[in-house]
Amino acid sequence: MQFGITINHDRKDIRLQIEVMKLERFKEVYRVIAKNQWFILENNRPLLAHKGLKTFPVQWKVTQGGYHNQNILDKITKAIEAKI
Repeated sequence: MQFGITINHDRKDIRLQIEVMKLERFKEVYRVIAKNQWFILENNRPLLAHKGLKTFPVQWKVTQGGYHNQNILDKITKAIEAKI
């Protein structure tokens, strides 16, 4: 499954393509694709839902790729959570 998101950074709109790679029992894996690079994001949302911890924040981490700007990563994860 693929879907697109748009985030705003430094007064610019950045369009990203999100590809769902794995939906497992305890984690979800997404590939974030920009024009010239990609990276893999992983979260623990299914584990929290399985344990009934709906008020706990979802933990996101970059597992592949070298994107380290935390501000943009926060915006990307919030946009993905809004879509799913």
